[in-house]
Amino acid sequence: MRGILTIERGEVYDPQPLGERNLIAGGGRTLAVEAAAGSMGLPRERHIDAGGLRVIPGLIDQHLHLIGGGDGNGISGRVPELDARTVLAGGTTTAVGVLGVETVTRGLLLLLRKTQELRAGGLSAFMYTAGMPLPAQNMLGTVFADVSLIDQVLGAKTAISESLHPNTDPHLLAALAGELMRARTMTGKAAVLHCHVGGLEAALEPLFALHEKLRMPLAQIVPTHVNRTEAFSPVFAHAMRFAEMGGIIDLTCCVSRIDGNPTGIDIPDAVRRCLDAGLPIERITFSSDANVPVAVRAADGSLSGYRTAPPSVLFRDLMRLVREAELPLETALLPVTTNPARVLGLVGRKGAIRPGYDADYVLIDPSDRIRYVIAGGEIVFEAE
Repeated sequence: MRGILTIERGEVYDPQPLGERNLIAGGGRTLAVEAAAGSMGLPRERHIDAGGLRVIPGLIDQHLHLIGGGDGNGISGRVPELDARTVLAGGTTTAVGVLGVETVTRGLLLLLRKTQELRAGGLSAFMYTAGMPLPAQNMLGTVFADVSLIDQVLGAKTAISESLHPNTDPHLLAALAGELMRARTMTGKAAVLHCHVGGLEAALEPLFALHEKLRMPLAQIVPTHVNRTEAFSPVFAHAMRFAEMGGIIDLTCCVSRIDGNPTGIDIPDAVRRCLDAGLPIERITFSSDANVPVAVRAADGSLSGYRTAPPSVLFRDLMRLVREAELPLETALLPVTTNPARVLGLVGRKGAIRPGYDADYVLIDPSDRIRYVIAGGEIVFEAE
């Protein structure tokens, strides 16, 4: 850690617009947010003149494949691991890693080790234990133990309505939910149940049943990959209903049509449809699903290949919300800053530019390009 960092004259969004402000960071935290009047009167060994730049909180990506999400083309198409710089350069300063379809050679211990590596590289890296199959995998004997005893573990992932991991026994899902509810009660952590939703017709029905029968708090359940067309499955209609009940829904950047997937609903369209239906923006998040093989299909649905999306699609779709969905930046920021911070139990540390919070900032130029990324008060990316 290299002492005080000062940022002068930036147009700060905390994510609410504060106007032109000076920021002072030290010890990894934001120390002060001050009116940009006169000299800051502090040493300038690390100083950024942010005149003409917007300063936003570092983005939170709650679903990406840090160790690769599987091998869509078999062994010859093996997906490499992500490095810290690749994630940070896209404006993401907090990332939650997940396992993909393949959980044998890409398992939980490898993912845990990867979070340690990425933390050493400046990224605030976390993970979900378990994975798509049930019974739930774990590292310390139970999911409860993983969440309770491993700092990086914020909850558990599973799959519902997914043909590759059908998980048709509701008792196994209930057992996982019970472990997470105990962990939430006894540790104070979010203990999120993060649910991959596949294309089967049941869509979110297993989650509705879980909430009804176990009284699992909706705030603890996050269904993801829900921005799919009606021709694919009823999942988007189910997601709207889930959010109307008070739950949080997570949209996925890389299943969008812009990325070659005709069964996906683009992030700007999905968010606009939610808002037009009267859903508050506070119940919406979106994540990248970066570094997983995603099928690319022709208009007739036939498979034409696989591709992986970079972590930067999160920032891309944030700015598309401003340009295409015509949302104010302060509104567009919520699904990738304060909302996921609340879901993950990171309020007070992440998702905002306020004294005491981690000094995670993204500085954007007038052309909507990232100029600087600051993580923990360190300059981790600077555009050439």
